Amino acid sequence: MKMKIRKIAALTAALSMTACCAAVPAQTVKHEQVYVVAGADGEAVSVTDEIRLENADGKDEITDKTLLTQIESVDSGMAFTQDGDTLTWQAGGKDVAYHGTGDKTPAVLPVVTITLDGEEVSAEELAEMTGEARLTVTCRTEGDAPALMLCALPLPEEGVSALSLHNASVITQMGRQILLGWAVPGVDGQLDLPASFSADFHADHASLDWMMTCVTSAPIEAVFDRLITRLGGEDGEADPDAALDEVKALLTAMAAGEPLPETAGMTKDLSEKLSGLNTGLTDLNDGASSLAAGAAQLSEGAGKLKDGASTLNEGLATLTANDETLKAGAHEIFSAILDTANETIAQSGLAEAGIELDTLTEENYEEVLGGAIAKVDPETLRASAYAQVEEQVRPQVEAAADQIRAGVEEAVRAKVLEGVLEAAGLSLTAEEYSQALDAGQVTQEQAAAVDAALEEQMASDEVAAQIEENVNAQIEQMVKENTEDYLASDEDAASQLAMAQTAYDSLSALKGQLDSVKTFVDGIASYTEGAEQAAAGAEALSSGLGELSEGADSLMTGAAGLQTDGTQALMDSILAAEKDAADALLPYVDGDLTELLRTGTDAEGETTGTGYDLCAEDMTAETVYIIRTDLR
Repeated sequence: MKMKIRKIAALTAALSMTACCAAVPAQTVKHEQVYVVAGADGEAVSVTDEIRLENADGKDEITDKTLLTQIESVDSGMAFTQDGDTLTWQAGGKDVAYHGTGDKTPAVLPVVTITLDGEEVSAEELAEMTGEARLTVTCRTEGDAPALMLCALPLPEEGVSALSLHNASVITQMGRQILLGWAVPGVDGQLDLPASFSADFHADHASLDWMMTCVTSAPIEAVFDRLITRLGGEDGEADPDAALDEVKALLTAMAAGEPLPETAGMTKDLSEKLSGLNTGLTDLNDGASSLAAGAAQLSEGAGKLKDGASTLNEGLATLTANDETLKAGAHEIFSAILDTANETIAQSGLAEAGIELDTLTEENYEEVLGGAIAKVDPETLRASAYAQVEEQVRPQVEAAADQIRAGVEEAVRAKVLEGVLEAAGLSLTAEEYSQALDAGQVTQEQAAAVDAALEEQMASDEVAAQIEENVNAQIEQMVKENTEDYLASDEDAASQLAMAQTAYDSLSALKGQLDSVKTFVDGIASYTEGAEQAAAGAEALSSGLGELSEGADSLMTGAAGLQTDGTQALMDSILAAEKDAADALLPYVDGDLTELLRTGTDAEGETTGTGYDLCAEDMTAETVYIIRTDLR
């Protein structure tokens, strides 16, 4: 049973990093699971740091840095020495696992505020009152590192109604409602990501007791890494800043009506197509000017007009193709998140724990994760642990059945003897009778009569049934006591069951995050549908200009007017449209997109070295905070 629980508990850290990328390669990775007990005001009551030093190179000795106290090795056979904040472990080629306590304030702590009819109240006061309540969860942060915060707050079975949620949702498990909320503290405000969540409800003596929170910076780092890679091109090696500079240069030239620069990055095709379009428009206008010199040049000028219109159509088709790229990019992001989650699950030992999961896809992740959540339900595991320990204890107790029976028979014999003595007019206990017998105070006739009456009653069905009942009762009582004593004394099992609870919460949080990503992907699809409608209109324009070319001969008499009112106006309108588009896009590229790239670059640096504990120079750290907030 211990092995099975450990395998399931091992999922806690992996699944808490919902949608994270793999660890940065290093000789030693310091994995931290920081367990925090805190109050509703965001003040930490206790901090326990569970640390695993991943010994990828199989070192015999690992040096670590720590600020923790009360340090204990999980492997009792692994020794260490401490000199100030330096720990030296005799690893023997294995990973090192230890834990300790800390008094440093965690990077992110949830703060729970409750108001009733506009007045702030405590959870204890809420349980005694009725009114319109608002529960708000904000973040108390230390430093600037961005993080993803996922919270689960069990709602009471009664006392909460008319829920209205902001950045949160409610799920029902085993008839119990659980409020799930999320926030992204520490991220630049221009990204418009929520730093808190809240719930409005009607409270009628509502009892809110506790909330569990998982906090990690890894998903934020993964998303910005993906952004920077996409700006760097398909191979991910180009400079994203250089790619953004090319976009700015192209739009600046369009806005100024200047020749478009040659580009080598993601705008290469767009620059070539727009240059071709503008060249075609110039040629078209020059051809229209030549129409005034004679009808012989009219057909050539109309052909150039058709060619220019075709170029316009091709350019718009390229823009529409970018819509498909945008949709594919959205699905790629979702796929990357799902791939990382699948890889993490595959390496976590879930299959060895007896839980087989299908590969997560956009179509099946809800059903697959729902099944997994049910299988890691802590109450089911706790019942299974009790049953398996009882299965081991029972044979041991039943092996002593003869000894138990002997003790029961002795006790019953004493009680029956006292009844016989009382019936004979001898007010003696069994022990007193034995002493009187040894002292010769009982005659042989009396003793014989007592023995005969005693044996007669001991042989009766009633006494035999009483003995059997007492024997069975004692066996069951001993099985129960030994099983409960074993489970109560096994701190490791208790810790593992607690970690299974966290795995259950993390799986639920993962599903909620994937639901949000799915909503984002669906929104991208709606946007690209509009772009495709615009491209269809451009195709219709190209077809119309083709018909114009076919009727060019009929326009010879109006050649002069065609140049002034036709081709020149067309060129001016298209160049004006290009300028308007560039004027509209430049502020976004020079502002929002540049700021987004800067934020991503900053986030990449800020999330490095954000562990709770100290970290040696040759290590990288991965940290997950698992926080219990006691509201009362």
